[in-house]
Amino acid sequence: MSSPVTSPLTSSSTSSLPSNLATEQDFAPPEVLPLSLRSRQKGKRLYYLYGVFNSVSYAVLAEGLVILMLLRLGATETWVGAVAGLVYLSMPFMAVGYRTIARLGVSGTAGLFWFLRSCSAAFMIASPWAAAAWGGSAGLWFMFAGSLGFMLGRAGGMVAFTGIITELTTHRDRGDLITTTFKFYQSGAILVTVLIAVFLGSDAPLYRYQIFFAVGLIAGVLASIALWRLPEAGLFRNAAPFSLRNELRWSLSTPGRRWFLAMMVAFPIAQGLSRTFLILVAKQGYGLSDQVVVALMVVGMLGGIVASYSYGLFLDQLGSRPLLVLTGVVDMAGAALVVVLPPQFSPWLIGLLFVIGGYVHTAFLAATQHYFISITSTTHQLPQGILTQGAGGIAGGLALYAGGWVLANMKDFAGTSPDALLHFRWFFAVLLVLLALRMVVFIKLPPLRSQGIRDSLNALFSPWDWRAIHAVKRAIGTQSEDEESQALAAMMRSTTGIYQDDLERYLGSPSFFVRRRAMDSLFLARPSPTLIDILLNDVEVNPFTTAHQSAFWLGRWKVHDAVPRLRAALESPDFQLRGSAVHALVDLDDHESLPLIEAAFATSDNPYVLIEGARALSMWGEPRHYAVLLHKYHLEIAPQAKDELSLSVARLLGLYDGFYQDLGMLHREPRQLFREWQERLGGGDEEGLVEALQRGAPRRSLLQRSLHRQRGTVHDWFYESTEAFLALRPENVWPEMAFLMTYLLLTPTGIHRNHG
Repeated sequence: MSSPVTSPLTSSSTSSLPSNLATEQDFAPPEVLPLSLRSRQKGKRLYYLYGVFNSVSYAVLAEGLVILMLLRLGATETWVGAVAGLVYLSMPFMAVGYRTIARLGVSGTAGLFWFLRSCSAAFMIASPWAAAAWGGSAGLWFMFAGSLGFMLGRAGGMVAFTGIITELTTHRDRGDLITTTFKFYQSGAILVTVLIAVFLGSDAPLYRYQIFFAVGLIAGVLASIALWRLPEAGLFRNAAPFSLRNELRWSLSTPGRRWFLAMMVAFPIAQGLSRTFLILVAKQGYGLSDQVVVALMVVGMLGGIVASYSYGLFLDQLGSRPLLVLTGVVDMAGAALVVVLPPQFSPWLIGLLFVIGGYVHTAFLAATQHYFISITSTTHQLPQGILTQGAGGIAGGLALYAGGWVLANMKDFAGTSPDALLHFRWFFAVLLVLLALRMVVFIKLPPLRSQGIRDSLNALFSPWDWRAIHAVKRAIGTQSEDEESQALAAMMRSTTGIYQDDLERYLGSPSFFVRRRAMDSLFLARPSPTLIDILLNDVEVNPFTTAHQSAFWLGRWKVHDAVPRLRAALESPDFQLRGSAVHALVDLDDHESLPLIEAAFATSDNPYVLIEGARALSMWGEPRHYAVLLHKYHLEIAPQAKDELSLSVARLLGLYDGFYQDLGMLHREPRQLFREWQERLGGGDEEGLVEALQRGAPRRSLLQRSLHRQRGTVHDWFYESTEAFLALRPENVWPEMAFLMTYLLLTPTGIHRNHG
């Protein structure tokens, strides 16, 4: 049976939505302001209060207790299927509730119909008396009338729930509201179900059932009062008259909406059959008592709590579609488990089966609720709820009725088989095929703002992502700098790319420190249009703060539209921005920027700009840039900058890999390096350059002597540039420069060598 919380409708956000799907901006007419934060908080408290009372009401008036009462009154599988199917067959009654929204609003409509729904339980209370007065069939019809009134009232009010959720939330906390309400429901339902298990034995008097039904009636009335008092901005009071033809045309106008309609039809069919007849597997297949069956229902609710908790964390972050797919796999595993159950009762396997059933049911309801709002706009949201749930309800109700009939006939066909589960195995094997077909529908759904399956799986099984998502939720709730900084720190431990929306949000923070952390975390993001626009603007307006980080990411993400702004940044007084702009232009392979980079390099004495400029010249440059690079050795710059100049010279001459290895050895294992050089280069070292370098006393005259001796083996441009450079150095040269010159003069390869 269905959950009490709301209809299967609502969703995550939408970063790169197809043009035929709605976005959050479609939701509110410009003249209607959304609720204030204070009103939303008040509304959420009342909505949670509704959830507490509703959990009691629904647990006794619509769940397994109704089936147990039917069985006590002598109901067959067909009766059970017919009553269970009312939850779906009543869905078209949503159109009646839709007509009251213009006058009462979504809160008033939900409150009114929830009140009528609860009062219908009077027929259930009277059913044992009717059976005693007019026979068992009269009691069954009273139960049917009570369930029918309950489900019609539920359907009439359900049309308003997507509007209520839209009013009380944004796309960043919508899943949290949905799943928290489910937690209240599951917790309350467990309490009620435990009481049912205690007070309803195999031969419990029927008046105890009546007491529970009366408690459900009172709790439902209190839930309706909480709904009536919910604040609303009036986003849906101007709803147009419902037109089935127009809504059906809108729903079928795009492939994505067509697949969504298919999902909403498939969902109640599959879940109604598996959830309803699972109780019969325990009750009839194993002959368990009412108390044991109720205890198993409690176990199933624990599975629902697990789903509420995990989905409360991940639904807003991962989106609906991957969770629908993953939950579909779990649902198929549950159906397969029924097929292979042993004939002998196994409490562990049956308990696992009910846990899976409870988990899957809650998870599907939360995910489908979360999906609906993303794929609709305000204009179509409530009418589409009527269409999709009405179609799904009719299909699900007919499937339940047909399922009861099929199961009864399978039981007759199985005859006196010693395996009491045989007809259930056949039934769930057919259901498994239906679940596999439903998986195709899930996969075909538009992703909207959902993450990929792989990232979703990684996040679900990553303790770092659980911690990060906790931190993100705290930051959303408090909107404080400290919480946002902690969220970013936690996110940086993740290996998944599920924080796109959060990074976009934090890059818009008024705090420099939050923005800087967000820039550091962009390795978690994808280059969406929104992020690219943020970074392009940042390069222009935020020099000396985060502009250099933006320039880096624009290059890393190959954003060619950034080239004009990066070229302009080469003249910025912010040296970090100039250096990062050079790096980005190289990443973008913008060779036309080489003259601008060369000019920036030539006029700068900043080590960072020199490092980035030297890298660019070495990658794109010509032999003439050898002298340009050497010239910067005359500056008093840090050893690290000199090393980078040396590496750039080596790259320009085609010696980068070998030189990098040797320079690394010089820093980490100098004795090993000199041993290598003595074996590799000693034969051509007539001036003793390696020995002088090893003693730490390199001299300019030795380098010049080696250069003059090799006059005929090097190109003129190399000889003349090196000679001019050495002539300007003192006798005792810097070790970094001496190391580079020694390597170039003693290495027989490189483009500076004249092999002709």
